[in-house]
Amino acid sequence: MAALEIPEQHAAHRTSDGSPLWLRFLGGRARLLRRQRTAVLLGNLLWLGPIAVGFAVGDRLDLGVEQRAAHAGGHLWWSILSTNAGVALLAFAGVLTFGLATIAFSLVSGLLTGVGLGQATALAGWGDLARHVLPHAWLELPSIGIAVGAGLVPLIAVTSWLVGRKKARPKLQHVLSDSFGLLGMSLFLLLIAATIETWVST
Repeated sequence: MAALEIPEQHAAHRTSDGSPLWLRFLGGRARLLRRQRTAVLLGNLLWLGPIAVGFAVGDRLDLGVEQRAAHAGGHLWWSILSTNAGVALLAFAGVLTFGLATIAFSLVSGLLTGVGLGQATALAGWGDLARHVLPHAWLELPSIGIAVGAGLVPLIAVTSWLVGRKKARPKLQHVLSDSFGLLGMSLFLLLIAATIETWVST
């Protein structure tokens, strides 16, 4: 029986071991999340925790939240994406301070985000919250939490080495590679969330 030959145009989309590139890519992202699960979990805790606190007290404070109409389109999509990406990049920038600035930023911005959500809920009601926030928030909020985790990678790597959890001294290139990998994942998910918010939640 003749050996099965892969057409040249399809072979270009496969790795040396014959697996599709997209499958190899997804596997790499899964390994990254597993390897940096502590950073991702801690990042989401530092981000979502203050949001929950701010949401609980949001109706007692006044940030000037207003209800206004929004029209789906490219301008709104870019506005949402650029705003959320800016938050993610600011959270990630704490990598330059070994995660210390990331912690402070996530606590403050998370609290303000929660207060804004709490006031919006008090103004518009739970029905509008379910219709205009929940469709994208389930993806958007944890995505920013991943960016927070990306900023914490150096701190966690050094701490794990100092306390003896890891015997090998962390290598800067490996730490930065994982940090940027998580940031890229966060930005990609935020792109999807912005699309949902623009054409589904609005």
